[in-house]
Amino acid sequence: MKKGFISVLALAAATAAFWPAASGASTFNGIVVAKQHGALLVASPAGALRLVHARAALGSRMSGATVVGRASHATIRGIVVRRIGTTLILSSNHHLIAIPNRVGRRLSVNAPPAAATTTPAPGAVVTTDVSIQNGQLEEDDENEVGQVNSSSISVQATIKAVAAGSVTLDVQGQSVTVSLPAGLTLPASVVGQTVTINLSLDDQQGDDDQGDDNGGGGGGDD
Repeated sequence: MKKGFISVLALAAATAAFWPAASGASTFNGIVVAKQHGALLVASPAGALRLVHARAALGSRMSGATVVGRASHATIRGIVVRRIGTTLILSSNHHLIAIPNRVGRRLSVNAPPAAATTTPAPGAVVTTDVSIQNGQLEEDDENEVGQVNSSSISVQATIKAVAAGSVTLDVQGQSVTVSLPAGLTLPASVVGQTVTINLSLDDQQGDDDQGDDNGGGGGGDD
């Protein structure tokens, strides 16, 4: 299994580097695409994710923290971090989201055969179209629209478990294990904390192992 890599500087500040709550939520409109430890990940019309502290079902249309309607589809734009089985781990606006494709990848039907079999690699900027039904997220289509110019990205993540030489992140119930620098082990006290870390995009072509996949794409704590 190939694993991501957490930078030393990020780990040194991990226990203190908490992300603040999203500001200006009252003017933000979008669709709920995931739940994350008592908060919501809401996708804007352009696809950027934002953390909103409110309670609502997946697919709810939000105006700030108020539900104003329902939606069955949404767009999410972000950076490919990893693939675990058929689940895409995406970073959008520093937030991680797990987007499952339970019925197999369906790229644009008008794409040529060569393009239809190409899977955007970690570091690719993609726009994903998702459907939302029965409280579950499902990837319908995925299109690569760019590439990041850095080998690492800064993300917000909740620590699920620590072990010698690795740490496991909780992404809406999907376990994502990443490597630590040689000789470094995090204390058990960081488990359950949401921290700011840097993830390397180098040498990641996706994991075949499913890990502890509890559905992904919208799960997590209410």
